[in-house]
Order: sequence, then C-alpha cells, then structure tokens
Amino acid sequence: MARVDPRGAAMLALLVVLLVALYRVPASDWLTLGMGRVLDVLHAPVQWVDSWSRWFEERARLQNENARLRRRLEQQAAIVQRASALAEENRQLRALLDITNIEGFHWHAAKVLGRSPDTMSQRLILRTEQAKADDVVVSSEGLVGLVAQADGAHAVVRTILDASLAVPVTVPGSTLAGLARGQGDTLTIDFLPWEEAPRPGTVMYTSGAGGLFPPGIAVARVVRVRAVPGRMFAQVEAAPMAHWQRDNWLAIAQHGSAVDE
Repeated sequence: MARVDPRGAAMLALLVVLLVALYRVPASDWLTLGMGRVLDVLHAPVQWVDSWSRWFEERARLQNENARLRRRLEQQAAIVQRASALAEENRQLRALLDITNIEGFHWHAAKVLGRSPDTMSQRLILRTEQAKADDVVVSSEGLVGLVAQADGAHAVVRTILDASLAVPVTVPGSTLAGLARGQGDTLTIDFLPWEEAPRPGTVMYTSGAGGLFPPGIAVARVVRVRAVPGRMFAQVEAAPMAHWQRDNWLAIAQHGSAVDE
C-alpha cells in the first residue's frame, strides 16, 4: 500500500477550502473586500488630520477658557485689593479725627502723592489746596513735620527726620524740655539732663513751646539713652511715632488766626 505524504494532504485540503470559498463568494465580493482595505489605507491620513484638528480646536478652547478665568481672577483680586485699600484709608481718616480736636487750630485732610527717596531730606508731597508754609502735618500716630512749600494745589512737607527741623518736646507731667532733631533715619533729643533723662520706651510729646506746634502730639519714642563724659546732657536717641511711609492720608493744622485772615 502506497504511503500518503502529510504535506501533500495538507496542501490538497487547503486547495479544497479555497475552491469552496471561491465558489460560494462571488468574484465581485472579493474585489469589494479588497477595495475596502485600500480605502482604509487611503482614509487613514484624513482621519489622522481630522483627529489632530479636533485636538487643536479643543486645546484652543481650553486655553481661551483658562485665559477668561485668569482675567476674572485678576479682576476679582483687583477689586478685593481696592476694597482693602479703601478700608485702610477710611481707618486712617477716622483715626485722624481723634488727633484733630486741639483748640486754636483748623484741620483738614491731605492725600499723600509721593515720598522723597533722599533719606536725609525726608520730604513728602501732598495734594491740598489749603496748605501754606509752616503748617503742621500729623498722622493718626503722631507728628510728621511742617509744610515747606505750597502752590495752591500741592504741598511739600519737611518731616521731623529732616536735619533742618527741631521740635520742642517734653514728657507729660514732667518739667523736661528738649528739642527733637532729625538725623536722616532717627531722631536725637537734645538738652535732657542725664539725671532726668527718660528711659527707653518713653514717648515724647510736643510741648507747644514757641507756639508753632500744637501741644500734646506724640513725636518720638526713646530708643537709647547714654551718658556723655564731661557733659550734663544725656545722648538720647529716639524713633518717630508716626509712620508716614505707609499712610495715604495726613492731617494739616493751621493756626486759627491764620485761617481767619
């Protein structure tokens, strides 16, 4: 009996299957199936471009939405910041009312427009229509200085840190009488005897001597007291009570007689 080759049998079986498939599926269908694969290959770049186009459109939409939300946040932050600034200005104006009740002087508020970068001159620029030279300027915390120049719309202020300014000061309830002089970034209190020199932390007030400054306005807090060998007066260093570097509103005091004129 002849031996059957397995590989030949397999090839024969495959041929039979193909013949049956060709018999059952018309040639036109085979052609259509082939065209479908070709169309898939041709459509692939178009589908890829379309997918990328939709991705870019979505990305642009998200970027626009992100920008819109960022603008809203910035606007809200600006509103909050402005409201906070207004609240602080209102607080400063209300606090000024507590210091502007000294008789014999006429008071009005002035807006701070600028500050001198020169630490030795320590000048301020105020918006005010009523100021004139030698008017007293104060904050809610204490004495700021004197008006140096005014033009009917603005005023330049010499602060108490200016080396050219001297303010008569005292400690309420005492007989001390000194002069606070500006040193650029600190104050010195001259003519205070060592035996009667105030301790660090003591607040010095305007004495009203000379009539230029209203009495009872806080000027400086004593920082350091030293004895000077061979001298009767102590070396007293102090810091201003007023913080005009951060205040937006200050008060200007004019003598009542000057206003009446």
